[in-house]
Amino acid sequence: MLRRVIRSGALLGAGLVVHSLPGPARAADGIKLGVGGEYKATYMVVFDDDEEGEPGNETNTDGVFQDATIRFLGSTELDNGLEIGARVELVGEDEDDQIDEAWIFFEGGFGEVRIGSLDDALSELCITPPGGTENFSAFSPDQWGANTLTTNEACTGVDDEDSAQKILYISPIFAGFQLGMSYTPQGNKKTHSDGVGPHIGMPTNFDGESRHNVAVYTTYTYEGEDWSLVLGAGAGFEGNVEKTDGGPNREETDSYQTGVLLGFGNLSVGAVFSYVNDDDEFLETLEDGSVEAYRWVTGAGASYEVEPWTFGVGYSYQQFNADIRDAPDQSFTQQRVAATFIYNLSEGIDLDGEVAYTWFDTDPENAPDLGNFDDYDGLEFGTGIVMEF
Repeated sequence: MLRRVIRSGALLGAGLVVHSLPGPARAADGIKLGVGGEYKATYMVVFDDDEEGEPGNETNTDGVFQDATIRFLGSTELDNGLEIGARVELVGEDEDDQIDEAWIFFEGGFGEVRIGSLDDALSELCITPPGGTENFSAFSPDQWGANTLTTNEACTGVDDEDSAQKILYISPIFAGFQLGMSYTPQGNKKTHSDGVGPHIGMPTNFDGESRHNVAVYTTYTYEGEDWSLVLGAGAGFEGNVEKTDGGPNREETDSYQTGVLLGFGNLSVGAVFSYVNDDDEFLETLEDGSVEAYRWVTGAGASYEVEPWTFGVGYSYQQFNADIRDAPDQSFTQQRVAATFIYNLSEGIDLDGEVAYTWFDTDPENAPDLGNFDDYDGLEFGTGIVMEF
């Protein structure tokens, strides 16, 4: 069960060895294309604060939600043992940008190198606690019914745009250790319209955007006779932020994360801590010191598997603080607890569900930069299906 909660890209085999051969390396059969993906659908009901001025006001009580991804993967192995391929992810029901990620990869005894639009090393390899499902969790699930400002995300990268164009390296596993590193030239450049397709000249640097971002994440895995351990820690750093003529200008953001997972037979438990310094999600930290903002998330979770059932529980806590010169400071806390289940219908087909309760408090009440909300709480119920193909 513990292996199921580790990010799919985090563990790579170390058995491939690159052999030195004379002449160019060639593929025997060329690129072979495979198609896969997943489809997730849920029905959710939320009972929350919905009076005038409350976050739940004029929002629907229930809804049907879905998330579909089709993955195209093609690869070939050269006669020197090097595997070369590409992966493209097509997202359903998204008119603005249907291609979520697209990258090429080179894999061998040295590990794996990916180039293209994809997550940074911290987001790709970070450890999160068990207790969630593909649709629901206490942290940053696919479906979050409470009418809050944000989820309790515990794997926060520093790029302005998720899956911005970058280079990612993931090492083989050495004595249980694995390292991931990534470099993002421009934190908001992902698609052709951003200037990173066929081009003349280099992409424009816009005010307030980050560039030269780096991230690193390390995991350690140990498999005992009847127990297992996974540790993870990493950080991400914005290299520079484009300045604004006349200011004010924001500080570069840095993000840190660590987590631990323990497995004992069918039982898995884990905890996580994430800290974002000079945060810019709600209020930008400014170079002149007039605003200083930071955010952190912590929590834990557990799951227990009794085939075909898996039961989970999780708790998360988020704290955001903004120290503002010549104005009242602003902050909020957000907590969430969730109980989940998974019922395996067949290979690649799961039913899942949740009962979750979310509540937050703002200080001062009706803080102007935090949605003008007071205290809030919401109770949600959800059920869904996940199909992998």
